[in-house]
Amino acid sequence: MVNIEAGRQHAPLHLLWQIAELLGSDLTLLIPSRDELVATSNTIELEKVMLKQIEDFAKGDSARIKLLTGFANKLNATIETPRADRKSNEQRKPRN
Repeated sequence: MVNIEAGRQHAPLHLLWQIAELLGSDLTLLIPSRDELVATSNTIELEKVMLKQIEDFAKGDSARIKLLTGFANKLNATIETPRADRKSNEQRKPRN
């Protein structure tokens, strides 16, 4: 699990399925599309407050700052540009 969280290993499909089931979500929401994996040229600027929080949390560790700002940028990009083909959880039919 640590290797998956650190990005050193991909999660096996059966594990993703189990996570989706536990979250009451659809497996496809856990798997990024090809477009989401490709770096975009539209860099989203993080707010100064968030950058300060990241720097404070990282306590001067430049590798940790880079990792956290990269994660926050990807998260912001995903929020800003949701996939059109994904339905929200409210739109999905519940599984029986």
